[in-house]
Amino acid sequence: MHELLLHASVPTARHAQVLSILAGIAAMQPQPFHERHRIYKPTRPATKPAAHVGGSQAVQQQGNPMQAAVQGAMQGDLFYLHLVEDLVGEGKRVGEVDGEAEKGSKPRPDVVMDGGYEGGGGEETNGVIELLSISPCNETYIPTTSPHPPSQSTNTPTNNSSPTPQKPSPSPFPPSPLQTLQFRDIPLPGSRLPCTSRLIADIPITSTSTTASSFLSALSYTQTSTHHLKGHRLTHNSTTSILLFQPCLPAAGDSQGSSSGTKDQENEDRLHPLSPQTHILQLSVRVADGTKPDLVARGVEALMALKETLRGVVELEAVERGLLDTRVR
Repeated sequence: MHELLLHASVPTARHAQVLSILAGIAAMQPQPFHERHRIYKPTRPATKPAAHVGGSQAVQQQGNPMQAAVQGAMQGDLFYLHLVEDLVGEGKRVGEVDGEAEKGSKPRPDVVMDGGYEGGGGEETNGVIELLSISPCNETYIPTTSPHPPSQSTNTPTNNSSPTPQKPSPSPFPPSPLQTLQFRDIPLPGSRLPCTSRLIADIPITSTSTTASSFLSALSYTQTSTHHLKGHRLTHNSTTSILLFQPCLPAAGDSQGSSSGTKDQENEDRLHPLSPQTHILQLSVRVADGTKPDLVARGVEALMALKETLRGVVELEAVERGLLDTRVR
C-alpha cells in the first residue's frame, strides 16, 4: 500500500482557527486522538569473517540457499518499526455505545481508498474500496450488515422436544486492535508527483496471548524511544485523511512509556510538546497499488483539490525526503 502526503506547519496561535476551518470543509466534528508510539530498532546480526578454505570445503559450504538469502537481506537497509497504541478511543466505534451498536445508527464513512486494502474486506464500487475507520492508529472495516445472515429456520417447540436455545448473533464489529505495528518506508526518490509518496504497512494486533513487545524482542528488535501524538482527525470526501497534531515527549525518567494506557492517560500532564509553538497539518490519501498510474492519479487529484481549497489558509507542500527517512543508520 502506498501513501500520498502533504504537510504544513500551523502556529499554535492559529490552531483553533485552522481546526474550525477544517471542520467546515470536511463537514464533520474533529475527532480527538492520542497515540503512543514506541520506536523499535532492529539489531543487525554479526557476520563472521570468511575464512580461506580449500576447494572441496568451499563446495560443501555452498549449501542452504535459504539461509544465504536471509543473511543477504539482513545486510541491506534496516528500518525502524512503530508500535502504536490508541490512548483515547480504546477501540470504540461509531454507532457503538458501551459495547453494543446503537439502534438506528449507521456507521459513518471515514476513509475511501483506491484499489483494495490488505487484511480486510469492504464494499467495492468501480474499483473503490470504502473503509469505515474509527481507530486513530489504524483503518478498520465496519460492515453495515452482519457477515453472518440470520438463519431462515425456526426453532418451534414440539411435544417431544424442547426449544433449542438461540446462540447470540456475532457482532458486526471486528475485534478492536489493541495495538498497531506500523512500517513506513523512505519516500520514493526522484518522484515527479507534487506530493510525497511512500510505501506503508499497518498490522493490527488483536491477540492477547502474546504481547507485541515480546514478539519484537524475538525478532531482535529493541525499544529505543517513545513519543506521543495528540491532536484531531478529520476526513474529507471520504478519501483524504486530515491530521492536525502536535508531537509530545514523555517526562524525563519515563522515556520507555508505561505498560498501561490508563496510567499513561493519568500522566498526560507529564507530556511536553516537542515544539510548543507549532502544530503539524498532514493530508494523506492511501492507494492500494502504487504501481498503477490511474489509481495514483486519482489519489493525487483528491489531494491537490483539497490543497487548492486550503490555499490562503495554510501552505501545504511535499516535505524533504530525508526528513521522513526511517532507515537505521
